[in-house]
Amino acid sequence: MSCTTLDNAAGKLVHGKSPEPTSVLYNRSPSPPTSSSHSHSEPPPISAEDWEAVLLSGGSDMAAPAPAAHSTQDSSFLRWIMDAGYADGDGDAFGFKGPAFFDPNFLSPLPPPPPPMPQLQHHREEVFSLPQLPQQLPVPPHPLPVPPEADLEPQAAVDELLEAARRADAGDSTGAREILARLNQRLPSPPAPPGHPPLLRAAALLRDALLQRLPPAAVPPAPVRSPLDVALKLAAHKALADASPTVQFAGFTSTQAFLDALGAGARRVHVVDFDVGFGGHWPPLMQELAHQWRRSTTPTPAPTLKLTALVSPSSRHPLELHLTQESLTRFAAELGIAFEFAAVAFDPFSPSPPLTGFSSDEAVAVHVTVGTDALALAPASLRVIKQLRPAVVVCVDHGCDRADLPLPNHALNVLRSCAALVESLDTAGTSLDVVAKVEQFILRPRVDRLIIGGDKLPPWRSMFASTGFTPLQLSNATEAQAECLLRRSTNHGFHVEKRQAALALWWQRSELVSVSAWRC
Repeated sequence: MSCTTLDNAAGKLVHGKSPEPTSVLYNRSPSPPTSSSHSHSEPPPISAEDWEAVLLSGGSDMAAPAPAAHSTQDSSFLRWIMDAGYADGDGDAFGFKGPAFFDPNFLSPLPPPPPPMPQLQHHREEVFSLPQLPQQLPVPPHPLPVPPEADLEPQAAVDELLEAARRADAGDSTGAREILARLNQRLPSPPAPPGHPPLLRAAALLRDALLQRLPPAAVPPAPVRSPLDVALKLAAHKALADASPTVQFAGFTSTQAFLDALGAGARRVHVVDFDVGFGGHWPPLMQELAHQWRRSTTPTPAPTLKLTALVSPSSRHPLELHLTQESLTRFAAELGIAFEFAAVAFDPFSPSPPLTGFSSDEAVAVHVTVGTDALALAPASLRVIKQLRPAVVVCVDHGCDRADLPLPNHALNVLRSCAALVESLDTAGTSLDVVAKVEQFILRPRVDRLIIGGDKLPPWRSMFASTGFTPLQLSNATEAQAECLLRRSTNHGFHVEKRQAALALWWQRSELVSVSAWRC
């Protein structure tokens, strides 16, 4: 019903079997083995000493030297993060155990608040500060059922939202606010009561974003304000990775595109990431670099991976970045490869100095995303990327960023994308608690950034073409790998489509995410 409703609204606005993969990610066992690969027991609770050690371990030197290939003891409390998300038994169908995310329940109770985090690298300026950790996670109240008379038909909700967007786009903030005020009484506020259609829950997110867009509130709120928010956001990302193939599709497809472009001989790789998140999309590449090194017939030094994360200080809490650096560094150490991590504050709409720390013997690659709460992809960003002369730029598009369109069309596109993701989770029988986490800590920041913030930009593919980038064809192994991933899913509403040079994952008639590769 939701697809029909959205298609009707859009009309009003505009009057064979796949081969088995030969991918290096498919059907092999991880190397080297870790202690977690021999045991399936639940990890022990996190001690106060472990937590304090992690918070005190960060510093200006984020490089991890390559240790011995086989670790005799796994002392990282984040190591079980790496085994929890992608692995299934001794290894998943793609043959590796990648770090995913951890359960935030270890925060209750916590030791006394640690000292402030060390500052991140940013031209010697302090860009973050760490508030004190909470002592206990709050228990959210149970949502109250909505009276039947307050229910709103999905078609009526879409029509009113689009009318509010039309008025806001025309400068009639008073009229738009009146419509949104009426919807405020009739649309559920997250967490939604049981039984509400996915379209109405997505409409509630769009309603809130439109209200914040109206003057004087025209600045998106910070999605993460405290260590508690980091823990809840991390739990939401883990929940989405467990419940939906979208995360693994984007991660595996991107990794294969990097490997195809860099080649088997790449030993020193420097990646620039515009949306590092918690780093869950990098372990497959790290695993493959280590695997290629070990199966080489000639003795060579261990491979080196440098990761430069470009972040917005207003949207990333220092603890989030610290956990990312900590887990990836320890995973690289277990693999026996050298790893360096640097977080650099970056504003795509302001003049920025050139990125430094690149050497001529490194293979440079870039990872960007479109349609999330990450950095906006602006022409200034592409100029910075072009200066790096990367071997490949991999773009992950979540299919909802069309800020070049009038606001009603853009809002409908955002609504369609969010409703499709929520509907796919509901169809799979995902618990209400998991869906509520995804809506609050993934979809809400995404909708806020797309509707409230940022300048009006041309379509991102047009920006790529005008800056001198050309698309690369993805390999057959990439497509076969994606088909294999979907065959493992019990939810049969997904399918993969190859459109031009991009590979896209669809839920019924809505595109959820696509991956493409580009070269200058």
